[in-house]
Amino acid sequence: MKKQSRKLISIFFLLIAGILLYIIGVLAINTALDYRPEGGALNTNDFDNMAYVLAGDTLSVITWNIGYAGLGSASDFFYEGGRMARPRKEDFMLYQEHILEQISAFDTVNLVLLQEVDINSKRSYKSNQHLLIGNALSSHAGYFVKNYDVAYVPLPVFGPMGSVASGLSFFSNRKVVESSWNAYEGNQSWPLGLFMPDRCYTVSVLDIVPSGKLYVFNTHNSAFDDGSLRDKQLEQLYSEMKKAYMAGFYVIAGGDWNLNPSGFDKGTFLSGDISFSITGIRQVEGPDRSWKVIFDPAYPTNRDVSSAYANGLTPTTLIDFFVCSPNINILDIKTLYSGFADSDHHPVYMKFSCD
Repeated sequence: MKKQSRKLISIFFLLIAGILLYIIGVLAINTALDYRPEGGALNTNDFDNMAYVLAGDTLSVITWNIGYAGLGSASDFFYEGGRMARPRKEDFMLYQEHILEQISAFDTVNLVLLQEVDINSKRSYKSNQHLLIGNALSSHAGYFVKNYDVAYVPLPVFGPMGSVASGLSFFSNRKVVESSWNAYEGNQSWPLGLFMPDRCYTVSVLDIVPSGKLYVFNTHNSAFDDGSLRDKQLEQLYSEMKKAYMAGFYVIAGGDWNLNPSGFDKGTFLSGDISFSITGIRQVEGPDRSWKVIFDPAYPTNRDVSSAYANGLTPTTLIDFFVCSPNINILDIKTLYSGFADSDHHPVYMKFSCD
């Protein structure tokens, strides 16, 4: 009996030792390969054959977090209380096919801002989504910047996310004369930061003929923090936006802010979705009160992913929208509602002019 007990104790300690070695190994590998984006200038040669924006032109822009084609209506997500890191392959392929079909219909939209675009991730079956989207937008040129590059995410325990390479995509059918990307200051601390995105934003500059410039910001702000990171990111972004406006230019910023816009209040969406506000954290107001925060209050843009989507039961909110400088004339804004069929976010469309 004692011999059997000693054997069980030995097995127990070997198991604990194995788990500790696994954890230490994962931390060591990810620490050694930790991605630290620094930003910098981007090549704009692919936009050389595009037409310039002309003074008085009516322009259109869409922002959409495509959720790496892994968070369609049947999906949940382990970071928010669900169990999954990726859907079944057949579901993923269907979500991705529908996303590409919808994006191909954006071919007449001048500017397309996308978030959570995977280029080589286990969770999206190693699909290069930026390349596929570029093929779908035949009239556009674009670029990609990486904000999430992790060698191995060990969660969830059963079916871990594995390797991730993901980021922001920007596409335009008008000439971009300058482009850059910038890392947000500060991210999650070690060791959690090893497994989370390193947030950043892109800046694309379009000349307006005969004079003027349009600055377009694409952002994906932090989630899963107490709000302090998002505060710092907003101030950094506001500073850059205000600098461009004070120089006499036009500015729009769109993306997944992971914050509600100023003026949004919990209410009833026309779709019948129940809504919630992100409480205890500031709303997005723009650099000052003269700036315009533009959103469609009729429909949600984001859903809770702790379980599969069910209209009228799943909590939803609004975190995808635009912030525009005072000299931008807003002509239309609408959320392209689909019942979260293929992503946990909806696309948001805006029409505007630079007056």
